[in-house]
Amino acid sequence: MFHNDRENLELDRLENESRKLVAEWKKLQAEEKKLSRETKLYPIAVFGGVLTAITAVAGFFFKL
Repeated sequence: MFHNDRENLELDRLENESRKLVAEWKKLQAEEKKLSRETKLYPIAVFGGVLTAITAVAGFFFKL
């Protein structure tokens, strides 16, 4: 009976570790998706900043 209890404890430990790894994997997948989305939006944000700067400079020169 003692040997059987040890096997059950070991199986429980392995199941818990497996659950932790699956949760970590899902977390990493979500982070990858977020970074991928941000990577696609980054050029749009840069373009918006450049356009704003050009508009500001043009506005300054037209007021002179």
